[in-house]
Formats: sequence, structure tokens, C-alpha cells
Amino acid sequence: MSDRCTILVIEDDKYIANFLAVSLPKHGYTVLVADTAANGLFYYTSHHPDIILLDLGLPDRDGLEVIRD
Repeated sequence: MSDRCTILVIEDDKYIANFLAVSLPKHGYTVLVADTAANGLFYYTSHHPDIILLDLGLPDRDGLEVIRD
């Protein structure tokens, strides 16, 4: 089992998502990236991340709806 904190990034902007996916592991984090709310919820239920960085303007759902789920 890893002692690294896992961060789920739910972000549809590929440049922002890529920046976070490259930068955060350099600081000791494990990063999962989803580009839609549906994929993000799947990663959330299957990987149980420690932290979620959530875009509020996703293509398939509003980020505030994701928070309510």
C-alpha cells in the first residue's frame, strides 16, 4: 500500500489537466485525471482518492452537481 496522497483531477481542459498530471507527481502525489464528470465519478468510486480538484464547468455535468452526488 502506498503512503502517497492520491489526487483526482476532474478537468476537461487538456492543458490544465496535463500541467497538473505532470507537476503534482514531482511533489510526491499520485494523480488520476478524468475529463468528464462521469469518468471522474467512476475514478472516485473505484480509487477513493484523498483529494479532488474539480472543474465546475464540465462538458457533461455542472461541477456543483458532481459535488452534490
